Amino acid sequence: MSVSEGLPAPVIDAPPPHAVRRAADLWRLLVSLVAVLMTVLSAVVTRDVARTVQQGLLTTATALPPELRDGLVGAVQVVAMLAPTAALAVWAVRHRADPVLRVVPAAALGALVAWSVTHLALARGRPDLWPQVLAGRGGLVQAGWPSAVYLAACAAAVVAGGPWLGPRWRRGLWSLTAVCAALSVAAAAIVPLDAVAALAMGGAAGSTVLLLAGGPADRPTARAVADALLACGVPVATVRELPADTQLPGEGIVYHAETTAGSRLAVRVLAAEDHNRELFHRLARRMLLRHPADAGGQSPLGAAEHELLMLVFAARTGARVEEPVIAYPVAGGGALVATVERGARPLSALTDEALTDELLIAVWTSVARLQEHRLAHRALRPEHVLVEPGGAVRLAAFARARPGSPPALLAGDIAELLATTALRVGPRRATACALAGLGPRILADAVPYLQPLALVGPARRAVTRYDQNTARAARAGGGRRLLRPGGRPSLLRDLAAEVTAATGAPPASPAPLARLTWKKALGLVGAFLVLHLVLPQFANAGAAVDALRSADWWWVLAVVPVTFVSQAFSTWLQLGTIPDRLPFGPTYEVQFASSFLNRITPSNVGGMALNLRFLQKTGIETGAATASVGLQSLAGALSNAVVAAVFFAWAGRHHGGLHLGLPAGRYVLPAAALTLAAGGLLGLTPPGRRLLREKVWPFLRAAGSTMAGVASDPARLAVGVAGALGLPLVQIVGLGLSVHALGGDLPVVQLGAAYMAARLIASAAPVPGGLGALEAGLIAGLTALGMAAGPATSAVLVYRLLTFWLNVPLGAAALGVVQRRGYV
Repeated sequence: MSVSEGLPAPVIDAPPPHAVRRAADLWRLLVSLVAVLMTVLSAVVTRDVARTVQQGLLTTATALPPELRDGLVGAVQVVAMLAPTAALAVWAVRHRADPVLRVVPAAALGALVAWSVTHLALARGRPDLWPQVLAGRGGLVQAGWPSAVYLAACAAAVVAGGPWLGPRWRRGLWSLTAVCAALSVAAAAIVPLDAVAALAMGGAAGSTVLLLAGGPADRPTARAVADALLACGVPVATVRELPADTQLPGEGIVYHAETTAGSRLAVRVLAAEDHNRELFHRLARRMLLRHPADAGGQSPLGAAEHELLMLVFAARTGARVEEPVIAYPVAGGGALVATVERGARPLSALTDEALTDELLIAVWTSVARLQEHRLAHRALRPEHVLVEPGGAVRLAAFARARPGSPPALLAGDIAELLATTALRVGPRRATACALAGLGPRILADAVPYLQPLALVGPARRAVTRYDQNTARAARAGGGRRLLRPGGRPSLLRDLAAEVTAATGAPPASPAPLARLTWKKALGLVGAFLVLHLVLPQFANAGAAVDALRSADWWWVLAVVPVTFVSQAFSTWLQLGTIPDRLPFGPTYEVQFASSFLNRITPSNVGGMALNLRFLQKTGIETGAATASVGLQSLAGALSNAVVAAVFFAWAGRHHGGLHLGLPAGRYVLPAAALTLAAGGLLGLTPPGRRLLREKVWPFLRAAGSTMAGVASDPARLAVGVAGALGLPLVQIVGLGLSVHALGGDLPVVQLGAAYMAARLIASAAPVPGGLGALEAGLIAGLTALGMAAGPATSAVLVYRLLTFWLNVPLGAAALGVVQRRGYV
């Protein structure tokens, strides 16, 4: 006789089902976007190959008997007309409005995207003879229907309606859609790339709608949880789902259950949704960390059994942990792990007054037992530490625990718990409690891992918010400050100093955790630069050598200071776009380092990123730092326009005949449509409004505060204007000195006009520093002004050698210096 026989049905207390955003939809969106990108690249980049391959497939298809091809087309058309109508009718009869409200927008979005992509990109890869294949063909309607646009709409509808369907229906509809696409290709009614792209764009559109509007949770119901407890021999009387604000994302749904004998259980139910979220966690760690040390993916039942086993192991070490009861499968693809419930609360929910030293030392004592037996918890945060009403503490959530862990994982546990407790009690007190519970040797091992990459996502985000709030409070505490490079508030840096002082251990460098470092990134970019940009310049090596032989060396040497003076103007420009005071020396070094990055990245992206990082490290919040970098770019563009207008007017030359061939009107409508669509998504959807409220508005307020602070200081404005105007002017001086060194004799006004015209042309070239484009523009300008082609070419080569290439070794050395000093 089963336990459930003779017992009343358990009382279920759970909130009604609600729409959620699922990780599976995000995975499908990413995979679909990759498929769309691959098909577009195949059609555009390898256009000739795509046409040849698709023409061969169409030739094979046309070899089929015409009656067979028309029959296939007719069958596909019948399915394409009846299937959507039948699905909508069934949902309407069953009064299911939710799926209809997702399916219709998804189908419209899929059709719109498919029409845009097929007409703008995929049409280039179609065989020239494909329209002729459809001539004289027939079915129920024209042979070219269903088109790629219609297939994309159907695929989007299947994806958007899938959460309301059973697994068999989902697989069946997806198979039907894929078979229809394959039959259309086999009958030569649609080209293969269009069919693949249609399915991918439909998957992307349906997933997008589900992510924005939400869908039913892919989790077992509370009734299924109660049935599983009864099936495994637990005579459960009540099952209550905890409120949503107490649930932790990606860690299942927690229920409290009470048996007929009065015993209480905490039941955590895992499902496919948690598995999918864990995949994102492992993917992020593999991308960021050199040695992520993550185990392979587990099913919900495997994860529950692993957690139960780790709880048993942890208890055997002497640590105080949750008391395990059972792990068991739950109908619907889930699994549960049950522990004894003692009315405990998470450590994170306690007030500051309740966080006593005795409590924290007790937590660290249990952690010490885990460390001694090399059991890494790998999610050791206050929300996973339970405090019972009597004050006893227990560790929980061992789902990611790993026995026999290497020292890096064990030290990462200490770093994570130390950082997250310091958020509440401060670095000094958190260190003292950890030292009392762990001892100096174990605690000192954590110093190299007191860095952001060693922390799991929630802990890392909490530490980042703490540092930002500290910097914001310091900024609001007074007027204009003298900022210290690398002096941004850093909880982890303060903790490392406290631990080093408390344990007496020698200072330790951060452990090399990152998979991709500055050196590796610069190495990759440098290799690209050498292969695609630098090597072609050696074609002019002979001319450069001849130029240096015939040059006046005193005038050539006079060009060298231009590089150093231009970085001084860049420094003044940055100093003039920050309300607070920055020291000139470190800022000057960072500008040299930025000039190096600008030599290897297009549109000065590398330099802007480095400046942004420098400002953040001084303690300026992200919005203000971004506003400063934006102001620098805007001031530079305006100063270039002013200087160009002055020189063009002064030289008596008009640039109205200069046509860059930029079809601006072509992009106005798409840009406006994208802007309106983005605004609608942000304003009409809950995730969009949350993004506006939590991210966009604080960023805009910080940017506005920065601009207002700069505008209210006339002296700072003057410094910024001087830097912005000095940058192009000093380059004109350098060009003039180079021309004079090669025997040229052109007025300054003509040199300025030639330089600004060449710079305007080079700014449209997507290469670092306008490499190649600026040289060509300068040579053309100088020769048009009457200078011989040979000396003009030599002068430009000398100018670029001393003002462009000289920055590479100097800037690389400066980058190493600012990194060692902690400025960036």
